[in-house]
Amino acid sequence: MIVQDKLVKELNDAKNAVEEYVYDLRDKLCGIYEKYITEEDGNRLTLMLEDTENWLYEDGEDQPKQVYEEKLDALKRLGQPIQDRHREHEDRPRAFEELGKKLQLYMKFVDFYKQKDERYLHLSAEEMSTVEKCVNESMGWMNSKMNAQSKLAITQDPVVKVADIIAKIQELDNVCNPVMNRPKPTVEEAPEVNDQNSGAHNGPTAKQGAEGKGDAKGNQQTKPGAKEMEVD
Repeated sequence: MIVQDKLVKELNDAKNAVEEYVYDLRDKLCGIYEKYITEEDGNRLTLMLEDTENWLYEDGEDQPKQVYEEKLDALKRLGQPIQDRHREHEDRPRAFEELGKKLQLYMKFVDFYKQKDERYLHLSAEEMSTVEKCVNESMGWMNSKMNAQSKLAITQDPVVKVADIIAKIQELDNVCNPVMNRPKPTVEEAPEVNDQNSGAHNGPTAKQGAEGKGDAKGNQQTKPGAKEMEVD
């Protein structure tokens, strides 16, 4: 019984998904999606939506779940590119703006280094060359993509996606940020060593110790001789 109820629910959900998509896409084709599709494609898609709606209340009233899923997939193949063009068009300017800010930041960093700013004197010429190369290549990439995108109609699929721009920002940060924020190495002060003082505090030297032992031995050897002279 529980399994049967689950199957019935899944069937109804699949049918409702088709109906909801038809209504939602048709409303947006007359609203926010209108300028992102050509008139010819818009008319064809609108007709397809009407046919699907009529089918739902006629032959599509009682169909297997798979049939509804196939209908929805067919609609999305036409509707999804329009939705994508709308989203990309809305988000692309902000993504390019963020990339531009990053490029300005790292270009200033390179300029400061070339001017021998004391904050960056500890960085090597080799790693700064890598940073400058990455900045220049990223700048060229952005200008190229912006130029190519400006030549496309709004009804065409974009030449560069927001995900591509975000990936370029991440690539730029990965190369430049660790170098720019690398701290100066700390300098440890070596302890001062005073040889003269160390000798004074460490007791007699080896030579002095040897001489002291010799004197003590000599003194011990003279004492018996003196005693014999007194006996004679």
